[in-house]
Amino acid sequence: MPRPDLFLLPVALGLMLAATTSKAQERDPLFTTEQLARMANLSAPQEASLERIDVGGRERSYWIVRPPGLTRPAPVVFVLHGGGPTDGRGTFRYGLHERGLRDGVITVHPNGAGGPGSGWNDGRQTSFLLARGDAPDDVAFFSAMIGRLIADGSADPDQVYVTGGSNGGMMTLRLACEISDRLAGVAAFVANLPEPLQTTCRPSRPIPVLLMNGTADVMMPYDGGPVAPITGQDRGMVLSTRETVDFWVQANGCIGDPERLDLPDVDPSDGTRVSLEAHRACADGTTVVLYSVDGGGHQLPRLAEAGPRQVQPRTAGVSSRDIDGAAVIWTFLLGDRPEAQ
Repeated sequence: MPRPDLFLLPVALGLMLAATTSKAQERDPLFTTEQLARMANLSAPQEASLERIDVGGRERSYWIVRPPGLTRPAPVVFVLHGGGPTDGRGTFRYGLHERGLRDGVITVHPNGAGGPGSGWNDGRQTSFLLARGDAPDDVAFFSAMIGRLIADGSADPDQVYVTGGSNGGMMTLRLACEISDRLAGVAAFVANLPEPLQTTCRPSRPIPVLLMNGTADVMMPYDGGPVAPITGQDRGMVLSTRETVDFWVQANGCIGDPERLDLPDVDPSDGTRVSLEAHRACADGTTVVLYSVDGGGHQLPRLAEAGPRQVQPRTAGVSSRDIDGAAVIWTFLLGDRPEAQ
């Protein structure tokens, strides 16, 4: 893709990149300068196009992958990046756009608004996060994107889904809180419900929710508490994974005992085990599902098989090899897509 910095003299480019990565690293010490520089060179697949939209007088943007040959409104999956120095192109490593091309599903990969070092306005609302640029009205941004895709005939309004990890996972849960009437299901990984949302989250209708968290995640505390405490910065508080699941069980009016299952230890060498907890007797046919990765870190399980990872944070921990996280999320949201073109 064209690079806007081709016009700059090499010396000026070097100074600009050094300044950008230095400032971003000051705000987010979880990445090295080399990793920040590599992140700046993220690329999108040739099937993706960059689109822009005005949200309250502010230009926002997103990458979109449309399967060729669609003749009717299609399901849409929004894929949210995490916090830190990244943008929507970072989510292509999950490989969900490839599943979308195969199954006739549009994938949308939105860009955060704050630039390097910022993230989604997921409801934590701490002074540190607001200062780094996490203050835009991101709920309005997603509502605007959904509205455009429905208005132009691209999206089936009954099949709009959201998934994301970390900061993107918490934003996914916030969207389930605030625009559940526009969503058919959400899947959040390495993410818990931000503590402030516990009292403000009032979904207008039941919504299918999947969580996928690791017990050894040093960034997103499985047992709740401060996010990324190793940074020494106020990144907000989250509920525990147990409390997050219980919140959605109650919100969806689930009854009875859940299904519980220990999944096969496909790769004993990775030091993880995965268990499933599924609440299926919920209002309006919804479900609440938890994949708990014992020993898993701040990683989507089997991420390496979804494509090359651009950057490996120092705090990522173990990516379990016992399940394919991307495949599990896709099936939860969309089923096996027997009607795909």
